[in-house]
Amino acid sequence: SMMSFEGEQFQGAAAIVQKLAALPFTKVLHQVVKCDCQPSPTNNGVLIFVTGNLIVDDNQNPLKFAQIFQLVQGTTGNYFCQNDMFRLNIG
Repeated sequence: SMMSFEGEQFQGAAAIVQKLAALPFTKVLHQVVKCDCQPSPTNNGVLIFVTGNLIVDDNQNPLKFAQIFQLVQGTTGNYFCQNDMFRLNIG
């Protein structure tokens, strides 16, 4: 799996978890505004595009975000996140 977070790339579960655990806040509320999904038939997957707001540590000024991720069906039949791209929409 690969994740892009604000232009930085992280590959593999350990690197992704390490990045997410190191983020400098303790509480995040996601408010989804739009969500678009498309099938990805070549790998039995789904491509998902989400836009919305993040409320971080009870701050009253939400941060706008966009995220695209692809869920893929693995060999055991379970889905996993193959690709994930996240961006804050800040001026």
